[in-house]
Amino acid sequence: MGEDVLDGRYRLVRLIGRGGMGAVHEAVDTALDRRVAVKRLLSAGGPDAGATALTRFRREAQALARISHPGVVHVYDSGVHEGAPYIVMELLDGVGLAELVASREPLRPPVAAAIALEMLQALTAAHAAGVLHRDVKPTNVTVTRAGRVVLQDFGLARLAEEPAITQAGALLGTPQYMAPELIRGELPGPGADLYGLGTCLYLMLTGTPPLGTAAVDVGALVELATGPGVPRLAGRAGSDVPEDLAGLVDALCRQDPGERPVGSRVEATLASFAAHGMDELRELIAGSVREQAVEFVYSPPAQDSSAPELLDWAAIPQTEPAARDVHRPLTLSDGTRQLLLSSMTADNARSRQREAVNLVLRGDIQEAVRMLTAVAQVCASALGPDHPTTLTSQYWQAVCLARLGAGAEALELFSRVNAATEQRRGRDRD
Repeated sequence: MGEDVLDGRYRLVRLIGRGGMGAVHEAVDTALDRRVAVKRLLSAGGPDAGATALTRFRREAQALARISHPGVVHVYDSGVHEGAPYIVMELLDGVGLAELVASREPLRPPVAAAIALEMLQALTAAHAAGVLHRDVKPTNVTVTRAGRVVLQDFGLARLAEEPAITQAGALLGTPQYMAPELIRGELPGPGADLYGLGTCLYLMLTGTPPLGTAAVDVGALVELATGPGVPRLAGRAGSDVPEDLAGLVDALCRQDPGERPVGSRVEATLASFAAHGMDELRELIAGSVREQAVEFVYSPPAQDSSAPELLDWAAIPQTEPAARDVHRPLTLSDGTRQLLLSSMTADNARSRQREAVNLVLRGDIQEAVRMLTAVAQVCASALGPDHPTTLTSQYWQAVCLARLGAGAEALELFSRVNAATEQRRGRDRD
């Protein structure tokens, strides 16, 4: 993992994501000893494009700083390092809305309504602060382990009293969830964000994108968005969505922003369906986090083709069906998992192991699992699968699984570590 340090304070740990405007890293704030997310501006091609990107990046920092609401990601700091601006934000645990829908599609109406209600309240706070998000979509929403629904990535945000940033020939945003007036280049209002809310609600309730899965070409999506629009949900044969909730989705997704309902009416309708939805949502998130952890531990990415397997499950005697078959976990992308291994070395693995154990002790289990898996894999390759450092990492992986409720998998891993430890002691005695 990288050793870059921004302004002598923020040590970059791993790349979380990369978009058209910036790259986001998990980092450690060495002054306050806390995990944070650092968004850095990517280099742009040409002076004009670079100036536009820089202006947009600064506006994101200003937008986030102006909003005080638990449903909007918190900004801690901003600065410039070696000519590149950066924003320091809270590091969110939990699961992205897009991941949640992909694994649980569709969401039950009370859960979908509860998520949408939290999103609406965050957008209302943003609008009251004079900020339009303009890119409300599932990948910009995270649900934390505590059930907090958080809007993030205000990279396209526009402060209401400032002129819009335009770039010739550029379509900023995602047509699948983008309001038609934004696609047409018109000056948006709060209704554009409510349209995004409606399309997210459509996805949650149906399990399918609002403009369908067949049209993957951007041009085709634009034609659908500005033409026929989102298909009606109310009155759909065989649908389990309550008619009033389906009607709200249809109203939010209307082509004319003037015909979309105002926030107070939307809030009242969502609240009427959201009872007990948050309790169910927290259970879903806990299950998803647990499954992701099991996937990470049981199916880690190979560091290279010659690296030994982290755990040779086939070599472990089984008296019962393998615990790894208890869950069918969410699949983490190979790219995400490879990011954890891209710059981990045997030299820094032990220090990362200490960091991961501290994360476990602080309750940051989700991040600890990722780091411990990378450490264990590097140590297995560089030091050997039964080296004490490797086994220690696997022991703490099992602790994480136990704390996340994956008891069967944790017990199997504890047994594996114990067996390997006893074998090593036997060889040492011999």
